[in-house]
Amino acid sequence: MALIDDLKWRYAAKQYDPTKKVSQENVDKIVEAARLAPTSSGLQQFRVLVVSNQEIKEKLSAKVLNPEVMIDCSHVLVFAAWDKYTAERIDTIYNKTTDDRDLPRGRFDSYTDKIKGIYLNQSAEENFEHTARQSYIGFAMAIAQAAELKVDTTPAEGFDNALVDES
Repeated sequence: MALIDDLKWRYAAKQYDPTKKVSQENVDKIVEAARLAPTSSGLQQFRVLVVSNQEIKEKLSAKVLNPEVMIDCSHVLVFAAWDKYTAERIDTIYNKTTDDRDLPRGRFDSYTDKIKGIYLNQSAEENFEHTARQSYIGFAMAIAQAAELKVDTTPAEGFDNALVDES
């Protein structure tokens, strides 16, 4: 029941004390939870960008609903979904997986061939929708880890994608 208790503790913080900073150790744990998220096919179809630079946080806050929260928090985690599936991305992930598990490269070729047959033939819109859903899985794990660490969080959507890319 520890997870349930942690989730009962958490809420979307509406204000932060800009003098208080989340430790790097806790940020690393939160990002690691996202990395270990149970995404479809284990592809981790997103990257987590950790922003602590005040100037960049202020720039990113330009079009969010509650800019003070982003400006005053110690870190902003941006979950950036892959724009599309590629054979190279799939192979890179599975090569890392087999290397990490001390398995021979190519061990999962029959499986990766099947998912390539599905994902590589999807439209750009289908790719984006799928990778975005996978990003939410990583995001949920990060939020749960933050709650376990008693780190306040504020989930936010509605970013200006061009502004994020530019920053």
